[in-house]
Amino acid sequence: MHQNGAVGAETSGEREPWSWAATDDEVEERRRHVRRLVGHRIGAVRYCTIDFRRGEFRPDLVDGGPRFIEDEAEWEDPSWRHAGFDAVDHGVEFETESGLVFSLTWDPPGDREGIGLRNVAMPDAYMNREAAHAIWSVGDRSHTWAPLSEAPITDVQLHYYPWEGRVSGFWCPHITLHTAAASVHVVLGDASNGALAHSSDNIAVLHPATSVPDW
Repeated sequence: MHQNGAVGAETSGEREPWSWAATDDEVEERRRHVRRLVGHRIGAVRYCTIDFRRGEFRPDLVDGGPRFIEDEAEWEDPSWRHAGFDAVDHGVEFETESGLVFSLTWDPPGDREGIGLRNVAMPDAYMNREAAHAIWSVGDRSHTWAPLSEAPITDVQLHYYPWEGRVSGFWCPHITLHTAAASVHVVLGDASNGALAHSSDNIAVLHPATSVPDW
């Protein structure tokens, strides 16, 4: 996890919804915000997950907070890896080579839901610092994310749709990051018996050969 704070990040505090947009103007604000990434090359990608194996690999860590995954034995079978996608409990943090830090996470579910991307570090954005969570630096270990370190971001798409619920507005269940040669799709999803399924409080990073689900 970024240790020095996000460069040019939003002021931290109680987080407002990132995905949900009540109006067309709010949709445009979110799309304009993520364009800050265009032209930058991703230098690091970090998954933030529930730390299911802290007792096994670091029994000395009795308190909460982040645990950075370093043991190669734990990397052999990460909790988030599934056939065709990665399921990430809390969110994904990106750091560009120029020092910008963005986080992608889900809005608290309820009458509205979705995923959003903002210029802020994950600890400031979402996480309970006292809870036990694991930080996986996947950028140099993932075929999915490697293309974003090889070329600058050319576009970031927030796929907004009208929300069909009690509250009128727009939700974003799907975000795509593009370079000139590749794309990475992130959706609101989780693993159900190993298969990709819709979720209101989890993020799925699709592997290159996996089609975007039509939910």
